[in-house]
Amino acid sequence: FFLMTRVVFAIVFLVLAGVGRLEALDWTSVDNVLLKEIQNRSFPGCVAVVGGINGTMYAKPFGSFTYGLPAPASPGVNPAMSLNTLFDIASLTKVIATTTAAMVLYQLDLLELDLPVSDDSLLGSAFATAGKGAITIRNLLLHNSGFPPDPDPGYWQRAFACPASFETSPPEVFTCQQQVFLGLLSQTLANTPGATYVYSDLNFITLMYVIGKLARVNSLIQTGQLLPACFMSGSPGPWRDQCYYEAFVRIYVIQRARMISSTFLPPPIAWSRCAPTWNDTATGAPAGLPYRFKVMQGQVSDQNAYALGGISGHAGLFSTGSDLFNLLHALLFAPNSSDWITADTVKTFTTVYNVTQSSRALGWDTNNYNASSYLGCGTLSSASWTHNGYTGTEVCVDPDRKIITVLLTNRVYPNANTASMIAIHHARQRFNNAVKAVVDGQA
Repeated sequence: FFLMTRVVFAIVFLVLAGVGRLEALDWTSVDNVLLKEIQNRSFPGCVAVVGGINGTMYAKPFGSFTYGLPAPASPGVNPAMSLNTLFDIASLTKVIATTTAAMVLYQLDLLELDLPVSDDSLLGSAFATAGKGAITIRNLLLHNSGFPPDPDPGYWQRAFACPASFETSPPEVFTCQQQVFLGLLSQTLANTPGATYVYSDLNFITLMYVIGKLARVNSLIQTGQLLPACFMSGSPGPWRDQCYYEAFVRIYVIQRARMISSTFLPPPIAWSRCAPTWNDTATGAPAGLPYRFKVMQGQVSDQNAYALGGISGHAGLFSTGSDLFNLLHALLFAPNSSDWITADTVKTFTTVYNVTQSSRALGWDTNNYNASSYLGCGTLSSASWTHNGYTGTEVCVDPDRKIITVLLTNRVYPNANTASMIAIHHARQRFNNAVKAVVDGQA
């Protein structure tokens, strides 16, 4: 009895000592990195979160929404960043929403990775046109489907002729649902499926329809769970699987992972909580091509996602640092047995697949030292899985150190330009390198 008591006491002591060590870490060096990035105008503000198995170790906001001007949804005020700030997470939508939804369907044995997208159970033979018949789900997740990077013309451009694009300030509506879906079916390829890695939003726009259809035909989502604005727009057809995708993500990902603030289409009352992105005019828009002629805040900045009504598999989700941490924690520490996502499923989707072609896993990217040309996680483990978003967002999950880093910025405010892209790349690396030094006891 006394021996057992001593063993239990020793275990408790070691656990508490470990927790105490994490709580006692000096994060000043991480603070200084982020403060200097703001001083150098890499971004006007940010939220950073770091944590491990016992939860959050570090969570801080820095800076403000803008460099001094009032934010559009906060007249006369430039709000300070806070832990409750909602960020347009851009392409993090690909992993946080779409890839996680794919994991859930895979776990349910409803999604076969090597099944052609043109199979009747998915998008059907109409998808096989223009050489797309060989594209599988795995190809979409690995970005080696053969798709070009983006639709050309973009769904938002007048040459594509979405009805709203001809308005002076196009509204965020669902009036182009059918046209976008039919455009995807006729989309041509730039490469042979499987042959070449090309990062493409079209892969995840396609996955949106796949996930939506599987959710619909397997009765995982009922009509009453759909957003009326999405479902009631236009005529019935497979393009409405966009709406089933959103509901599936909302119920099976966001709610399940306790992501209490995350959403597509934040309501106008929440726009003042959202960090503004670019000034969508000739002076601030990507490539100098304006679309909405205003500073974007509370509505998705990605033009194609906006033309789709604000919901897409490649962009559109808004989230907070704590919400993202909650999901990533659930994935990193997934159990061996679960009715949601297991450790084996996480490993399948987050392990680099073919280093001779790219650093990609399924949906996720990795920090693989040999295959990655970006290394946004800096010197965190080569096994780290990661993704970033155009607006200035990034997550890194280091399975060796069992830590998670989240860095959310609005680096595209007010200009989405090349200089800002270079600055955020270095900022991401410096942040993660500083976190690694603290956790490893080298700071």
